[in-house]
Amino acid sequence: MRSARNSLLSIVLAALCLFLAATPKQNPLVTRAEAYQGEIALAAGATYISLRAINAFLSAAQEVQIGGSLVVEGSVQPLKWLEPVDDTVERVSAAIFAVAVLTGVLKISLAPVASVGFALLALALLTRGGCEVATGWHRAPGALRRLSGVCGGLGFAFAIALPLAFVLGVWGGDVLTAEAAAEANATLDMISDEAAKLVALEDQSWRESWDAYRGAARFFWEQADDLLTATLTLVGIFLLRMVVLPMVLLVALWAAARRLVAA
Repeated sequence: MRSARNSLLSIVLAALCLFLAATPKQNPLVTRAEAYQGEIALAAGATYISLRAINAFLSAAQEVQIGGSLVVEGSVQPLKWLEPVDDTVERVSAAIFAVAVLTGVLKISLAPVASVGFALLALALLTRGGCEVATGWHRAPGALRRLSGVCGGLGFAFAIALPLAFVLGVWGGDVLTAEAAAEANATLDMISDEAAKLVALEDQSWRESWDAYRGAARFFWEQADDLLTATLTLVGIFLLRMVVLPMVLLVALWAAARRLVAA
């Protein structure tokens, strides 16, 4: 009687898992995790655009030339000393772009991985149910029990633990880093707004343009440390929310599940 009840329960759960494998968008964990990844992608994209605006100004400032004819013939680029700041901004913007790409890949991958996980769970449950009916679970061949255990463990990791880890990790990272992210974004917005003011420099006289470039160059040099700190903070926050916390939670959930199964 008990074996029949366990077998029926396994078949019902296997049917539910097959339904979720065929329709991963019905899984609330997957949809919530995808929404969080979309929010991170938007934030990373906004940060990347701001950094590229700053990078564009710094690159343009380095190309400003002053001609000379009294002592030497030719021209000099007096703002070339901004190159280290420009190179740093360019490298950090590339890192932010990589974060945005990684976020997009994760968002696309969650549903297919969850589908595979539910399919593995269904296989594990069907194996368990068949063994219960045929011989009873404890008298079933060891190979079948190991197969069911491996499929069940991987299925749980892919279908439940992984999206749950991303949901909790991104949410927890948002709570823990909200203040630091706000300060870093405020610094970046202030510096990018200064760069945006220089878009119309070509409408001014050369002397006015030179004075504006020189003042802006001094501003960017003075803000270089704050700019680097803000951008590295944002990179660290993105990685914490996307990788570090989800992976820590995934390991914790996996260990907890193994202990529960063993018990």
